[in-house]
Amino acid sequence: MLISSAGFAQQDNKFKFSVGAELGIATGNFSNGYSFGIGGTGQIEFPIQDKFRGTATGGIVFYNGKSIGNGVKNTGLTVIPIRVGGKYYLTSSVYGALQLGVGFLNKGLGTAFAYSPQIGYEFLSKNNKPIDIGFKYDAYAKNGTLGSLGIRLAFVL
Repeated sequence: MLISSAGFAQQDNKFKFSVGAELGIATGNFSNGYSFGIGGTGQIEFPIQDKFRGTATGGIVFYNGKSIGNGVKNTGLTVIPIRVGGKYYLTSSVYGALQLGVGFLNKGLGTAFAYSPQIGYEFLSKNNKPIDIGFKYDAYAKNGTLGSLGIRLAFVL
């Protein structure tokens, strides 16, 4: 009986797709010109080993510009992240993940190397639907690093 209730996350050998909202707070030098980010992402998970799954994520996040003095406000920054990586389940619900890829930045900034270490928790809602909440650091490196601490709340379909 204990084995059969071990959890749904890593025992599932199917592809999973999740859609979620992203919220982030700019950190480091990035916070001098930007405040918070909001957007959405889609993520595909596929089985590799018992507790290890591959991931592919894409979406869009808009960072709100801050006032930079003298009545001038920095315009917002749009980031389109495309990352792949892995997700390792430490328990049936708690996981750690790392994703690498690219971020397409507007305002003439072009393409940047993207990385995102994460820790998260999957649980079932009252309606028995899986929900994934992840805490992460998103970074885009190109002539410096644009970073943000964020959270993703997603519905697993």
